[in-house]
Amino acid sequence: MSYQILDMPDERFAVAATIEPDKTMVRTGFATQAEADAWVEGLRAIMAGLGAPVSLAVREFPGSLPLNEVLAFLGKAPTEPG
Repeated sequence: MSYQILDMPDERFAVAATIEPDKTMVRTGFATQAEADAWVEGLRAIMAGLGAPVSLAVREFPGSLPLNEVLAFLGKAPTEPG
């Protein structure tokens, strides 16, 4: 499982957690990045009990990613036919 903390336009934070390969859940409404980090640590503890590690999805960005920039990047990313 991988996760990323997103910096939302309303100045709150969200966590997007992806279970390989294609299931993503999003938890929104964290007032601070510290709250989002604490939630991720709880998720990490639960998943460790199941033997499933939780890792940061984009290691180059250990903090939060600005959602608007993420969406702009995805909009410009080339797509491959499925």
